[in-house]
Amino acid sequence: MMRLAALLAILMPVAASALDVGSSDFRHSSDLVADGFTPFAVSGAGGALYGLTKADMLYLCFLADSSDAQATRQATLLAEIRGDAPDTAVPNIPVICVLTQ
Repeated sequence: MMRLAALLAILMPVAASALDVGSSDFRHSSDLVADGFTPFAVSGAGGALYGLTKADMLYLCFLADSSDAQATRQATLLAEIRGDAPDTAVPNIPVICVLTQ
């Protein structure tokens, strides 16, 4: 029983600090890749598409799209399929990445 108490005393500060969640600005996926981050696959936890990592930094990346941009892309692509697309320019699909701890 004494060993368990000693172990808990040692681990308690670690557990408390693990619960402290900081904050940081999100970054665009393209910016992270330009900074040398490399992609890795994720299980889709929390809706993430993929992750990016470099050294000890790890980001999870998510879609940040709007319904208006989606509608514009869909209308343009359908017009292209019909052969009457006036313009092939469509909004990019924004992906933002959030630093994990």
